[in-house]
Amino acid sequence: MTYAFKRSRIAAAIVLLLTGAIIVMIWYRGHGRELYIPIVGSVLMGGIGYLASRLAANILSTMENTRYLGYLHMELDPKKFLSHYEGVPEKVKGNRVTAYSYLADGYWADGQFAKAIETLRKDHPEDISLMGLQSSKLAAYYLAAGDKAGAKHQLERLQTVVDKTRTSNKALSDNMQESLSIYRQYLTVLNQQAANRDLLRQAFQKAQYNIRRLEISQILAMDALRSHDTAEASKELQYLAEHGGKTFFTDWAKTRQEG
Repeated sequence: MTYAFKRSRIAAAIVLLLTGAIIVMIWYRGHGRELYIPIVGSVLMGGIGYLASRLAANILSTMENTRYLGYLHMELDPKKFLSHYEGVPEKVKGNRVTAYSYLADGYWADGQFAKAIETLRKDHPEDISLMGLQSSKLAAYYLAAGDKAGAKHQLERLQTVVDKTRTSNKALSDNMQESLSIYRQYLTVLNQQAANRDLLRQAFQKAQYNIRRLEISQILAMDALRSHDTAEASKELQYLAEHGGKTFFTDWAKTRQEG
């Protein structure tokens, strides 16, 4: 993502312009000396300038990416995030799965489930970790859209990733297993069967991100509504309404509170 953001491109351009100015100065100061002296100085300065421009662009790119993701995950404002991030993945050179996953998360959080699915399916990763990321995200989007067949297919793909990385990359396998367990509970509820609420509550306590907690709370609310557990449903719907920010979770909960 080094040159995906305007500020990172500007930073790189400024460094390169300064490098060019220094090279001109080297030739000016080297007038009358042996020819190899300004040539060597220019080559060295050009190399340093290129590396410095890459470093500056990378730092600015990371800062911009983090700032925009903060709109989604901290402020819970998907529309604000999308207004800045749409178009970014197309500027990424090479593999774009990660960038597409960020953008797709924005559409999903905004309730645009079909758009989220379409966005994340634009790339076809071969790397096993990116395959796991894509399958996990797509499973969430299909579940939110109520597409049980699509969700089941992605959960099967995710299970394959978990199995393949169980010994070679245990951290990745464990992380994917957690998502797999949560989304299987979601699918269970969509099939009008009882969810494992203890498992979901434990996952809620371990969750490090606001949106993951909202996901789990929604599943708990759905299960409570399915089983006519009024007290539990009321508690989870209240949590979603109060903490959902500008994501679809808020309207989803308020609609059911009013109903």
